[in-house]
Amino acid sequence: MNDNRHFMARRRVACVYLSLCVATASLASKALGQTPEAPHKPSGRQAAMLIGVEKYQKVQPLAFIGNDVQRLAHTLRTRGSFDEVWEISDTAPAASIQPLRQTLMSRLPEWLADRKPDDTVIVYFSGHGFRSADGTMYLAPLDVDPADLNGTGVPVAWFRDQIARCQAGLKLLILDACHAGSAKGEGEANLGPQDLNLFERLEGVVTLASSTADQPSQIWSEKKQSLFSYWLNQGLQGHADGDSNGEVDIDELNRYVFDNVTQTARQQLSGRQTPVRKVGLGTPGTPVVMYLTPQKLSQVLIDMAEQLGDAAASRKLDKVGVLEFTNDTKLGELLGADYGLLGRYCAEQLEDGLVREQNERFKVVNRRRLQQALQAQQFSLADLGSGEALKELGERAGGMPAVAVGMLRGRAGRMLSLRCQLIETNENDVAASVGGTAWLNESEWAMLGKSAALRRDDYAFVPPADDKPPRPQADLVVDRLDQLSKGPHPLSDSNFPYRVWIMVGGKNRTGQFRGNDYFVPLHKGEVYEIWVENRSGQRRLMRLLVDGLNTNLEKENPITVADPQADKGLATEIIGKHVNLNDARAWILDPNSPRQRRQRRPGLFAIRGFVTKTGQQGKMAQFTVVDADQSLAARQQFTDQIGLITAAFYAEEVAPRAMMSAAPGAGAGTGAGRIIEENLEEVRANVGQLLAVVNIRYYDADQPPPAGQ
Repeated sequence: MNDNRHFMARRRVACVYLSLCVATASLASKALGQTPEAPHKPSGRQAAMLIGVEKYQKVQPLAFIGNDVQRLAHTLRTRGSFDEVWEISDTAPAASIQPLRQTLMSRLPEWLADRKPDDTVIVYFSGHGFRSADGTMYLAPLDVDPADLNGTGVPVAWFRDQIARCQAGLKLLILDACHAGSAKGEGEANLGPQDLNLFERLEGVVTLASSTADQPSQIWSEKKQSLFSYWLNQGLQGHADGDSNGEVDIDELNRYVFDNVTQTARQQLSGRQTPVRKVGLGTPGTPVVMYLTPQKLSQVLIDMAEQLGDAAASRKLDKVGVLEFTNDTKLGELLGADYGLLGRYCAEQLEDGLVREQNERFKVVNRRRLQQALQAQQFSLADLGSGEALKELGERAGGMPAVAVGMLRGRAGRMLSLRCQLIETNENDVAASVGGTAWLNESEWAMLGKSAALRRDDYAFVPPADDKPPRPQADLVVDRLDQLSKGPHPLSDSNFPYRVWIMVGGKNRTGQFRGNDYFVPLHKGEVYEIWVENRSGQRRLMRLLVDGLNTNLEKENPITVADPQADKGLATEIIGKHVNLNDARAWILDPNSPRQRRQRRPGLFAIRGFVTKTGQQGKMAQFTVVDADQSLAARQQFTDQIGLITAAFYAEEVAPRAMMSAAPGAGAGTGAGRIIEENLEEVRANVGQLLAVVNIRYYDADQPPPAGQ
């Protein structure tokens, strides 16, 4: 194999699919529905009062309590449907909301009285707790004086009575009192069983306490928060949503907080801390604490990487690998059956996030080395449940004690549910389980492997037909894309303005339309080109991915992973980078440019390979078909190829930025993986609205044709 061909195979330039039988493909298609419902909204208001005391005037100050309040408030506002969040903290700038005794005893009753039976309230207190000589328990405001608890403390019994009068249907009381790391004053104490029992008898009240009566509530200096409040906040961000239904109920939250607090206290803080829950009388079923607001996909993956990194460090797992995200279906887990390129993109972004979390605590196994181990072992989805197979994979990957296994749990419109487990390969134990819900934008939808052509009026504002608030435009556009993707493939319409051909030896390799899919046969070793014709008469932008790799050159800072051969250095240009279609560097298709007007067919452009160099003497590495053990309908093995070409077409916005002008005309390929020269000058443009997305699936021409959907 010559150097160019070896380069192409190493960069995973192209692949060949091997088809499954018709029955399997048909079953997979029926099973892969949009399983989760749209985000739920509470019937009443959701409100929270967060009280934190850090800089005590007459007793030992505490550390990071202000951080607890601020971060929890941010989570409730941005990750949930809480429309009213009060922060009463001595780190707040306004004196009127300082946690003084008089402030608390006047504001809390007024605030609780303004609640209705459909409402949900959270009352959170973090600070010291004291017990008087007669056994009365007090929460300590900023101006507490241990010598006069009756006159300066807030009696827990009074706190209970205020909550008892509140008419809200669900009242969640969270107490993170008596913190470790402080010098205890006389009478300082945690809430004991008798104190919590006072709340257990209250109707509709659920109480979470940070620790038992004989344990301190510890400060986690590394996170600059209290241990309990840190995990409480992480759970409410969505990691506690174990069933990925977009809600965090009280059982999920309690389980998540209990498991993580007890484990972290034992493994990292060399102590014991056991959170306690009390459920009041008449609390119906399993009430929902948090209705999650989906975040950007990139943010969800960053959050997941942070938690998995902490779990790896706490368990002293020195190396972590990341597998491609799977599908969760009625047939079991699959690879790429209903999510196209998205599962691979999520895995790569999670891996990058873990690399940023390393800090000499652990290493991330280089993806090339992990792929070699997976292929050598022929590791399949069924092996995820086998302790022996996982142990062998860890050994083949150079002593990898843990692997992150992600799952795309389901999609409803543009809402996507994700879950990921960190599994110890030696013990087959789950070290951590994290997750979240994400909003897909139009370009991320285009990575699902579906094809559709939008019209400009699909972006027009549509007023609601009833009194409900108008839906976001992005919701309507994705709904329209879903609807269109149930119809024929856009390339089957002769009037579709953006034509895409797979050219081999200067000739169009025709394929077969099967519903919304278009299948093109290719032989192993063939060199192909992608020809695109823009018949719209206007300048358009195109993002073009082959197997999730951008055909255009990307600029990126290389990431050093646990591989002695990994590239190191400053910002560099990445060839064939795995990329979110939303972020991919685009090609410009301008049929009115001077170069194009000199062509016999203005508007015809040829992409001959992956760009390796730009400019007048630009270079491309030709698309070459290499062997792969794949299936069009669903993959069972963790190989590194997919067999999917994605071309997304966009309007142009006014503000320009540098992009690549597509090559004019088209010529025959001259060799497998050969580097060819091309004029690849950079021009300026800015991507606007998505107009159409075309996906072409290619398969092994020596195998039977794939089954349609």
